[in-house]
Amino acid sequence: MNSAQNKHCQRARKKHILNRKIKFEKVMKLYYTPRSHFSRKVRILIDAFNLDVDLVDIGNVAEQFIGVFGPNPLMKVPTLIDKGVPVFDSDYIAQYLVQQFDSSDRFQVLTNDAKVLNARAVMNGVMSAEVELILAERSGIATDAYPRFDKIRGSISNGLDWLESRAEMFPNQPTYLRFHLNSMWDHLALYGLVSLDYPKLYDSVERLRTLTYVEKSAPR
Repeated sequence: MNSAQNKHCQRARKKHILNRKIKFEKVMKLYYTPRSHFSRKVRILIDAFNLDVDLVDIGNVAEQFIGVFGPNPLMKVPTLIDKGVPVFDSDYIAQYLVQQFDSSDRFQVLTNDAKVLNARAVMNGVMSAEVELILAERSGIATDAYPRFDKIRGSISNGLDWLESRAEMFPNQPTYLRFHLNSMWDHLALYGLVSLDYPKLYDSVERLRTLTYVEKSAPR
């Protein structure tokens, strides 16, 4: 290969690498775990919007090496990266996606309705409490031997009671609130740490299962 051919090959290689880098940067990335209920809220929106997102399974959420979680200093999932910019927290990620890709906000992610926001807060609290129980038991802690864990179980039951008594707030049409409910419910059902005798919530969850973009991310 002569000098001219060598320079041409080098230029072609640099162009190929640059094109790959540009393409890579255009694809959003979501750090998650397949069973994460917080991640699932976001994944349902991603599937509903038919977005091209690179899913990065971080593996064990109890991992203590911060690099596994991407740029998230709290070592939690999910974290979204778009064009090099990280977005933390599932609800903030949902808001970001809607602002970028759904100007009509068809799933009412950006609502200011206090009742809806309270319901989201309760579901997030239930979800966080369940994670505490799961991680404690994985660590070998006998959660039935400590009052703190009794309170955590109580907060889950109280939260579910509260939601059941206000089940009419979950509309018939698909909304982010209902995506949130399905994500929480399916995770609770998967791990079986609490009773799920809540017929109104169950009915709302089951009615949403007909949507492919909802069931696609159901935990297995």
